[in-house]
Amino acid sequence: MGARVITISADSPKSLAAYKQKTGLDVTFLSDSNREVITMYGLLHPKSGYAGEDVSRPATLIVDKEGIVRWIRVSPNLMVRPDPQEILKILRKL
Repeated sequence: MGARVITISADSPKSLAAYKQKTGLDVTFLSDSNREVITMYGLLHPKSGYAGEDVSRPATLIVDKEGIVRWIRVSPNLMVRPDPQEILKILRKL
């Protein structure tokens, strides 16, 4: 399919490295601690972190090779994510 899974988070690179090591997930983790990319995609959730910091809304995006968002799902709940089969179905259509 030619797809890659990339996680973008407002967390620090150090925090993301520790999380990746702890979970063993084989995905690319990118830190957006300045919230530039998160803001660009309209996902900033101001003052909603545990300590009142700005965080990202939980979202899944499919972005094509040209950088065009082909699909997006924003969840109001951090624990609710799209079904992986749903994402695969969409990727197969692209």
